[in-house]
Amino acid sequence: MSILMQGITYNTMMALVTGAIMVMVPLFMRAAGRPNRRTVAGFGWTFAALGAFLGITGLHMMLTWPLAQIDGAFCCAVDNITFGEPAAFFGFLTFFAGLAIIRGERAEDRGERKFDVVATLRPILYVAAIGGIGLIFFGIAGMHFGMWRPPDTEPIARLMAGSLLEPLLMMFLYCGTGLAAMLSPFAPENKHIGRFFTLATWGCGVLWCFLAFTVFYSHVGFFPPAA
Repeated sequence: MSILMQGITYNTMMALVTGAIMVMVPLFMRAAGRPNRRTVAGFGWTFAALGAFLGITGLHMMLTWPLAQIDGAFCCAVDNITFGEPAAFFGFLTFFAGLAIIRGERAEDRGERKFDVVATLRPILYVAAIGGIGLIFFGIAGMHFGMWRPPDTEPIARLMAGSLLEPLLMMFLYCGTGLAAMLSPFAPENKHIGRFFTLATWGCGVLWCFLAFTVFYSHVGFFPPAA
């Protein structure tokens, strides 16, 4: 059975967008925290664009039930839960965070009020922290139920077949991302939490991008050869 029969094949871009968002967060924090900062509207538009893509594709995957199982893989029937639901949840949170940044800066430019970045985004970060707990459970459940095992049919992942390397990587990514989300409401005002949050967010973001780059090649390998 080929991945064509599954119908949902864009978790490649979903992983890349997730990584890009996480890499951008520490950059935004540094730019917003400068005493005489320049405009951060560019970050707002970036988060809105990335969040919209992740939210829409995640929602489509989440509402596609059930997904078809792929022979030789261990994950695919529940991808709409493990990939679709977190992507939709955090994607739309990122989208509205981007809009909040844009509107807050516009209000400051008009002289209506000073743009308090932390106060503006903190309610969204509280919700993200709750979602982070779910990500940690996803990471543990995927390891426990064998979902993170590399499929023998995927060109790159099959090189790690029989190894714990990829399952541990996936569990680390989910749990690390979840922990970063849980710390996000407290990172702006606590120096120690902020440093750990920056490290976790940046590190997991880079790893999500790396994973996406590998599956850009590997998922093409799922397609059956031309007749």
